[in-house]
Amino acid sequence: MATALQKFHRVSGIIIASFLLLHFTNHLFALAGPQAHIDAMNILRKIYRFPPVEILLLACVASQIISGVTLIVKKGFRKKPLAVKLQILSGGYLALFLINHVMAVMMARYQWHIDTDFFFAANVAVQYPQKLFFIPYYTLSLISVFTHIACVHYLKRAATSTSTGKPAKENRVRKETTGILVFGAIVTILIMLTFTGVFYKIG
Repeated sequence: MATALQKFHRVSGIIIASFLLLHFTNHLFALAGPQAHIDAMNILRKIYRFPPVEILLLACVASQIISGVTLIVKKGFRKKPLAVKLQILSGGYLALFLINHVMAVMMARYQWHIDTDFFFAANVAVQYPQKLFFIPYYTLSLISVFTHIACVHYLKRAATSTSTGKPAKENRVRKETTGILVFGAIVTILIMLTFTGVFYKIG
């Protein structure tokens, strides 16, 4: 049975996942060019930069990091199933990434007065030596998001089967989990190819 902390972590995670759905969709608009990405971003910003929504998102990021780290410490790591280990590893990386990423975006907006649009990330992704850090750093963040979601889905399905006494077919659960990972890999590849200037010249 999930604890109050786990439920709190899950709710904040669902809210962040909803934002990420918009965020990744926005990134995929870049397949049609930087301007398409910027146009889509200007529309979506009316949602997630609306002050109450932005405050909620920032609060969820903070709570997700704190509750996630607390759960990692409580759960431990050794002698855990592979899905739990991958969930912990991906969650740990995402916590570090979110701290760094949110700080960078906020500093760009309020200190440097730079628009965090398509070129904010793309210019770093195509410049040497910055891209040597940015490409693996951002790629791993995308992979971690989908790995975390896949592990949560797998473990949730297993827990539901146990509580209801109606075991889900293992093959079906594995296919669902694999589907999430494959979908995540495709999205990751498309986003990174776009932001690294493979489809068109940047700058």
